[in-house]
Amino acid sequence: MNFRQTLMASDVVAIREILQSTGFFYDSEIEIAKELTLENLSKGAENSGYIFNIAENDDRPVGFTCYGKIPGTADSFDLYWIAVHQSQRGKGLGKILMEMAALHIAQMAGKNIWIETSSRAIYEPTRIFYLKNGCEIVAELPDFYGENDHKVIFLKKTEASHQ
Repeated sequence: MNFRQTLMASDVVAIREILQSTGFFYDSEIEIAKELTLENLSKGAENSGYIFNIAENDDRPVGFTCYGKIPGTADSFDLYWIAVHQSQRGKGLGKILMEMAALHIAQMAGKNIWIETSSRAIYEPTRIFYLKNGCEIVAELPDFYGENDHKVIFLKKTEASHQ
């Protein structure tokens, strides 16, 4: 397994395939991921505000994270995306990607990582993943995404917050 932070044009299609393989995301959400990818490719991570970590197996992307500093905050970052191709799930790749993002955010003096997900049953493994990886639920917004589809907000503190 190899990891990189620089996006390539071919990652637009690969990220779509990763997200589609999970069966979790609406088409509109996948389009948003595409927009963030294109923004990074056209402006770079620093100017776009979207930082990617790509996990590759045999030079083929199989997982990724996308995160960025929240404008107007001192030390808060959003984890916009973390996804692993269905064929690679259960192998610890998500944990590695989460740790990489948290370490990089801490290196940028980030202390708080904010993560949002759905309360739908399909997302139960996702919520368990976050809890097992040092995140805590700090809020739930009822009917945010739709009727009976609440937004669950997690917070993960980085090593920078303990210094």
